[in-house]
Amino acid sequence: MEMRQLKIFCAVAELGSFTAAAVHVNTVQSNVTMRVKELEAELNRDLFIRKKSGVVLTSAGETFLGYARRILQLTEESRSALMDTGSPTGLLRLGSMETTAAIRLPQVLTKYREKFPDVQLSLLTGTTVELIKAIEAHRLDGAFVGGFHQNSALAQEEVFQEELVLVSSNHFESLAALIDKMPQQTVLVFRTGCFYRSTLENWFYQVGLVPNQIMELGTLDGILSCVAAGMGVTLLPKAIAENCSVRHGIRCHALPPEFAKVSTVFIRRNDSMITSAMSAFVGMAQEQIARPASL
Repeated sequence: MEMRQLKIFCAVAELGSFTAAAVHVNTVQSNVTMRVKELEAELNRDLFIRKKSGVVLTSAGETFLGYARRILQLTEESRSALMDTGSPTGLLRLGSMETTAAIRLPQVLTKYREKFPDVQLSLLTGTTVELIKAIEAHRLDGAFVGGFHQNSALAQEEVFQEELVLVSSNHFESLAALIDKMPQQTVLVFRTGCFYRSTLENWFYQVGLVPNQIMELGTLDGILSCVAAGMGVTLLPKAIAENCSVRHGIRCHALPPEFAKVSTVFIRRNDSMITSAMSAFVGMAQEQIARPASL
């Protein structure tokens, strides 16, 4: 079993196509096909189901994918450990909720890039659930998520706290007036897995509210613009609402502390090596990220 085979296998699994994997690993499709067949022969298992539209993992392939990613991660970590001179270098793959990426990370990433130009940074935004899965699957080195989670695979550290507010159009002057009209309101949220969405749903359940409907939107700007236009309500960090481009068209409504005060937590795998690049980033984030920021 060779590292090249594992890299190709992971690329096919993630992209769902031999052709796309060939482009990704900079080789020809015939080589990808051959390497996968060699791996399947060695393991004596079919790893993919071939379809006209692409490939999907078999149950054996799903099992093997976790091990393959871990082997590649350990290989990279061992290389980094031997080359680590204490000066941050190499690749640092970060993840973040979109709200944190919008108001907290730009200043940190800019300063980090200026101070450590030899580190290759990447940032993936997603829901808290998506980011946790990416950490578990070794696709990210660290991520900012909402709240602490009962997950023994994760190392978790609070970086700062957010105050969440219910956001409506400025037509509603009070929370009481908004609650009275909630059965006619549309709730505008990110897709399932968003920490703020689940917090809002829990608040609805506690106070016995049932909104008219839930509409999923893909961007923060889209949600805020629809709220300002009177389409519905959402739950977001107060810092976002107070500094967004449509702030004059919206109104923030305070919620009980048990729903309003939430921790933003930096997570990584417990069994991952803390490289100089990671250590420097976490330190800078702790120093800078809780400071007031503006969009």
